[in-house]
Amino acid sequence: MKNVFFCLMLTATGVVAMQNMSAQVIPFTSDRWDINARGAIIDGYQGAENALLLQGGSATIADAGFLNGIIEFDIYLAKRRGFPGILWRIVDGANYEEFYLRPHQSGNPDAMQYTPVFNGMSSWQLYHDQGAAVQDGRITWRMEGNTGYNAIYTYPFDRWLHVKLVVADTRAEVYFDHAATPTLQVRELLRGPVAGAISLRASTSPVYFANFSFEKIDSPSLSPLSENKQEPVQYAIQEWQVSKAFKANALGEGYQLEETFINAQSWNKLKCNREGLGNIAQVAPREDRTFNTVLAKVVIISDGEQTKRMDFGYSDRTKVYCNGQLLYAGNNGFRTRDYRYLGTIGYFDSVYLPLKAGRNEIIFAVSESFGGWGLQAKLENHQDISFVE
Repeated sequence: MKNVFFCLMLTATGVVAMQNMSAQVIPFTSDRWDINARGAIIDGYQGAENALLLQGGSATIADAGFLNGIIEFDIYLAKRRGFPGILWRIVDGANYEEFYLRPHQSGNPDAMQYTPVFNGMSSWQLYHDQGAAVQDGRITWRMEGNTGYNAIYTYPFDRWLHVKLVVADTRAEVYFDHAATPTLQVRELLRGPVAGAISLRASTSPVYFANFSFEKIDSPSLSPLSENKQEPVQYAIQEWQVSKAFKANALGEGYQLEETFINAQSWNKLKCNREGLGNIAQVAPREDRTFNTVLAKVVIISDGEQTKRMDFGYSDRTKVYCNGQLLYAGNNGFRTRDYRYLGTIGYFDSVYLPLKAGRNEIIFAVSESFGGWGLQAKLENHQDISFVE
């Protein structure tokens, strides 16, 4: 166990939440923990005899072998920017499920976040429930579809908050302060059920954890799912051919994507979800951080010459080509438009495809900087077209 000690004084009052007595608390002094962080102190704090103050790192139980069951812990939040949370079903340092809190977004739609991590890529910009809506000429925000990525919650500060995570196959639920109903219902865990390690994590700001326990249960009970009004997106593209990652400057600055460059690529199949969202990180590992761009290709067969509108979203940057001709270039990255801009993905942009009779190659060159590497696109209709498998 690696411990890095630092001196940090915090003044607060609070009480320690009661622990589920069916699982054994694993003290942070146990040899089962591997603590790897910029700062870590194990000491008593606000009524908890064995609390872990963690900053810039993680505390991991590598031998957890956790697939299904219940994970519980207490966390002591201060009202400042931070992203403390829990990782589970950890296959390795780059592949796991993640849930974290955003205390600085208390009371907002993105107060918390579930995201899968594929090949080291956290994808919060791709998996979100809030969306823009126009009502009476004004832009408003709504929870969109209740898909289980975010939830509104007002956090209590300067006291212990009890967190319970229940995981069952492809679903999960999060409960706070021993509530009878979950605050967040994750409708679909996107990595699939594979047993693995468990880890607590803190970044940006230090945070205290206490009373950690987990219990492996084959089929833990879950609450009935709330109604989901979100329908599959009509005419969404459900499959792309995605190249291996390369450096963005390999595209050049011209308005034409050379056929020789396209033909030099090797391709992997990327399947999208019911909303048409494809997580590029699933099929394009970034062995080198400078290799941050892929080509995503779909082939459309048109019965004749026609123009077809395509609505799309991307993260973080893209260039859109039709038969090699550049039609669109944009940047949707975090804080690229103003300091509050998140860069979350959505069907916010459109391009009009000049389809010729016969075979047409539609290619998106998608580059990633931070927060998720993704693509989605839908056509206005499928009239007089078909797709090459």
